Amino acid sequence: MRGPMDRTKAPQTPDLPVFKLPAVFETRLPNGLTVLLVEDKRFPVVTARLGFEAGAKYDPPELRGLSETAGALLTEGTTHRIARQIAEEAASIGGSLHADSSADSFVLAASALSENLPRMLELMADVARNADFPEEEVALRKQNRKQELLAQRADAGFLADEKFSEVVFSPHPYSRQDPTPESIDLLDRAALDDFRDRYLVPANAVLVLLGALPERKQALDLIEARFGDWASRETPAAPAAQFPAPGRSVTLVDRPGSVQADLRIGRLAVTRTDPDYFPLLVANTILGGGASSRLFANVREKMGYAYDVHSAAMPLKDSGTFSVATQVRNEVLVTAIQALLAEMREIATKDVSADELATAKNYLCGVFVMRLETQDGLASQLAAAKLLGLPLDYLEKYTARVRAVDAAAIRSVAARYISPDAAVLVAVGAAAEISEQLETFGEVSIVKADR
Repeated sequence: MRGPMDRTKAPQTPDLPVFKLPAVFETRLPNGLTVLLVEDKRFPVVTARLGFEAGAKYDPPELRGLSETAGALLTEGTTHRIARQIAEEAASIGGSLHADSSADSFVLAASALSENLPRMLELMADVARNADFPEEEVALRKQNRKQELLAQRADAGFLADEKFSEVVFSPHPYSRQDPTPESIDLLDRAALDDFRDRYLVPANAVLVLLGALPERKQALDLIEARFGDWASRETPAAPAAQFPAPGRSVTLVDRPGSVQADLRIGRLAVTRTDPDYFPLLVANTILGGGASSRLFANVREKMGYAYDVHSAAMPLKDSGTFSVATQVRNEVLVTAIQALLAEMREIATKDVSADELATAKNYLCGVFVMRLETQDGLASQLAAAKLLGLPLDYLEKYTARVRAVDAAAIRSVAARYISPDAAVLVAVGAAAEISEQLETFGEVSIVKADR
């Protein structure tokens, strides 16, 4: 018999296995459409992603929300099918179909039982190539989006994120990803048709099929039959990747009556292709990446200044940010900010402990591998890798790169991107109550919440 468990010692967690990417077959149709085929015979299902370099950063300044609106309406009707037919057909093949837009990309996602792969591809092709954005659907979407925007702008966290992006990224389009009432008014069917014709073209796209696929030639024939005659054309160039130099500033978004302040402290950081990305990812996890992080343990649990406090390293295709976010009561604003800045400085000047490092690595590797266990997760990551210009072995090498990070690398990268010396401070709250307190940290620029 086994002896009693020694409860004075923490159980040993073995290293997680390295993720092994399944075989990926990649080809390109004559019209420029990139195709990735990945077999997964575990389930009789096929998951698909048709992705385009057509995210919010491509929206004209006066048409903020164009890509987002196209995503919301892409499946609401084509020249061959009305919205109800599209929904019913997707359900009849045991699957789903929807589109979504992000800062850098626009993705049509679909799934179906493998026996219905031909019908799924036909439906995807019709939606991507022939979406006609019915007038009544455009009008309803505009009405609903205005109401959503009103609700968003009533939330201090939304205003803090919005202003942080504006200060850090401006004048790059990353600084204006959300629509305004004025831009929503200007959106119409003609603008959506133009978006479709400019950006939803094969040379600007990648098609990922993952699951119980037929023999390769048959799969490629199915794709060729539905996408091969899709006319290609040049797409507009992406906005220049030009960003302001990081620098200290204090911005207060005046929200009269607020009894607390929403805070964002951070700066420009790096993309996924930068050598500093993985050390920053681990550093962020240790500083504010969850319930075992320093910010949670000290600013929330020990000091009691905030219910939610966290940090985030957010990479985009052309740049990225590092930020700390929280909400604190007006009466503890100065001491809470000082506590946040102290934590940011400490990780940039002192080595993290071996236990912190091991815990962060295990967490990051475990979450990453879990995300890739499903067809949906792996298909999304493959499409994202292609659209972001990453090599496919990025996914396979992810856990090894996390494991390679050491304490010296964390201290070095934290000194560049986490230390608050060149960070912006954004606060959303009542100017009458907190503007004088914020002057402790520099000259305060006050703007109105409504604009």
